[in-house]
Amino acid sequence: NGVVDTVRSLTTPTADGDWTSVAVCSDCSYGIDAGLIASMPIKVDADGRWDVVPGVELDEFSREKVDATVQELRDEREAVADLL
Repeated sequence: NGVVDTVRSLTTPTADGDWTSVAVCSDCSYGIDAGLIASMPIKVDADGRWDVVPGVELDEFSREKVDATVQELRDEREAVADLL
């Protein structure tokens, strides 16, 4: 179950050298605009705090998919801007 796996990942310290992907509010990591909610590689420490993992290499295919998704999120944000 995806929800159970995600909660487990967020409440269990991440093993050294490992990470998981979770939708978080972007801090401009990986070229994703600040404030957009997007899946990011994260790791969780022993105190339950998480941080985005920097420097995960994206191949060309993945980079194109991320860029397309970011543009969709920008378009959606713009479409509702007058409602905010």
